[in-house]
Amino acid sequence: MYNAKSGIWNGLLDSLHKVSSPETYSCELCQLTYGLTYMNRKWKAFLLTLPYKITFLHLDELWSDLPKAEFPVAFFKGTEGYDILISKEEMRSCKEIQDLIVLMKYKLDES
Repeated sequence: MYNAKSGIWNGLLDSLHKVSSPETYSCELCQLTYGLTYMNRKWKAFLLTLPYKITFLHLDELWSDLPKAEFPVAFFKGTEGYDILISKEEMRSCKEIQDLIVLMKYKLDES
């Protein structure tokens, strides 16, 4: 779940914000996984290797059955519903895309 709103206009504003003032940009997931307009190639290739259906949502697209959490966050759907897989704090600790990939692999192996 991105800590951003959906849509082309919001995406453009987010891109400008990431470039002009990255230290105040509030979505660590966007910062790591997207450049100005496209998904990071390494991240995209990693996602294609996963045996799961991956869905990315923005703040204005949230489902009612998701647990309350600070965004950005990654959820995993198990037999009992959704659980937090990667918290905002854990995402914030990732400084490069490879850090997020390693964290995601570790968390998925645990679940």
